[in-house]
Amino acid sequence: MNYELNSLPLVSVIVTTYNRADLLSETLDSIINQTYKIFELIVVDDGSTDNTEEVVKKYNDSRLQYIKTDNWGGPARPRNIGIKQSKGKYIAFCDDDDIWLPQKLEKQIKCLDNSDTGMVFSMQKQFGITSIFSNYFGIGPLPFKKDTSTNALLQVNCIPTSTVIIKKDLLDQIGYFDERRSFIAIEDNDLWIRASKVATIGYIPEVLVLHRNHRNSIYENSDTIDKGMQELSNKHGFVNNKNSIYNFKNNRIYFLFRNLFLLIMENLFYKTKISRLNL
Repeated sequence: MNYELNSLPLVSVIVTTYNRADLLSETLDSIINQTYKIFELIVVDDGSTDNTEEVVKKYNDSRLQYIKTDNWGGPARPRNIGIKQSKGKYIAFCDDDDIWLPQKLEKQIKCLDNSDTGMVFSMQKQFGITSIFSNYFGIGPLPFKKDTSTNALLQVNCIPTSTVIIKKDLLDQIGYFDERRSFIAIEDNDLWIRASKVATIGYIPEVLVLHRNHRNSIYENSDTIDKGMQELSNKHGFVNNKNSIYNFKNNRIYFLFRNLFLLIMENLFYKTKISRLNL
């Protein structure tokens, strides 16, 4: 990086976790090994009953803070606790089972510094338990599918949470994650909608995050997402479009053709950047 260290803005990275001791180290390692070093790492433990605390406390890094709370049962409140504890100019989020690529922060900081952009996100690659017949496959969002207008975000969330970095001032302006339990698994979409109403949302057309799919993810619960979408509709006053991807969630043929297209795009344009990861 061509900056003096004392001129770099502080980034607060917030990782919320619950009983993911077996996966958390890989996530934390990917953050600590960022090429951009001026960050604080806040791990908010939502009342884990496994050895999560032991895993976190093995790290001898002064930038890391560990906060353990009573179990709330979703990411919104723990994330908000982390935001309130943060000291950074920018806030970044990473789920406790995802992995950042080494230049994730460095590339996003360049997009935020000295610009009117309020938040930035990027592409991600799915790995783990994936299926060519489902929504959880391949890379995305592709450049022509990253519409971040308010109307578009009301229909489908194209912004992966672990790819986001957002200005703290913007969060203070629009409010933090909605802690209503009916918003679990959809609280991120709600926040991006509110951000889109007052700020420019930037996008980097490059895979900077690896998103892990597994059976214990709350995003695998379609009933939870369906209820959340209804709450989102009630809050923001819109009717879910019949062409929204949420209405295709059981259409295996739709996802087969979509995912075959994603495979072609990945191999044509993105393979050289991520093939070395063997994922």
